[in-house]
Amino acid sequence: MERTITRILPAETVIDDGDMRLLRALPQAQQVAVGPFVFIDHYRHQSPRGIGDRPHPHAGIEVVSYLLEGGVEHRDSMGFRDRLAAGDAQFIRAGRGMLHAEQPQGGRHGLQLWISLPPELKLAEPSYTSIRAADIPRVDGTGSHLYVVAGDVNGVHGPMALSGGAVFARLQLDAGAEATLAVDTRPELSLYVLQGQIDVGGTPLATGDLGLLGSGTQVRIAARGDEVVEVALIGGLPAQGELLFSGPFVMDTPERLAQARRDFASGKMGRMEGVPF
Repeated sequence: MERTITRILPAETVIDDGDMRLLRALPQAQQVAVGPFVFIDHYRHQSPRGIGDRPHPHAGIEVVSYLLEGGVEHRDSMGFRDRLAAGDAQFIRAGRGMLHAEQPQGGRHGLQLWISLPPELKLAEPSYTSIRAADIPRVDGTGSHLYVVAGDVNGVHGPMALSGGAVFARLQLDAGAEATLAVDTRPELSLYVLQGQIDVGGTPLATGDLGLLGSGTQVRIAARGDEVVEVALIGGLPAQGELLFSGPFVMDTPERLAQARRDFASGKMGRMEGVPF
């Protein structure tokens, strides 16, 4: 059975100043989550100016960064330092809370995603993992390239061990090309268009559109227009527990949210260059 688009949610333009363009597809008033994913930021900038380049905290989530272009240096309050290049991915299981900063090495194009941790992992000890482009499975078709970062797509299992049955893959299509993705029936899934125009079962989507998918075992995607298309498949099992937001913290109870704010202010999440002040 083929999955079709049930709803289109255009991303909100957060920044568009000639150098940086930042689009936010989740959360929105009408859609807080797709599976366990509660945050989708899509950015592109030309200068070394960054988003999240100053130390800042996270708690209650997994933070996924995926680079299509450019490079970035990661550092955090747990002592991890790393450098990512185009095609690399990383995720932080923030758990009870930690601080990090990302310094761009130049212009970048990529995604930052948040996954709400299930209640039993909200207070887990923080951890950091990165995966190089060469270790992300690539499936080539006629005019198509599929990169499976997490979950199962086309019978390929991604190496990123995310929570909530998370599915995250990137599909690149040449102009006029088509691809069919085989997926599990259980996850809530969506397509986010990073670049270009696509058609999904007769429904058009363009750059910045988040298309929610109905049920089924496959998704047929066709490139439209005369440019290379980039699409992200994002979703997973429904988020567990309540979703309570307070800036970079996502918890399941008001008490845990208040505790995260106290832990950050007191330095229990660690310190980086005077943060917290």
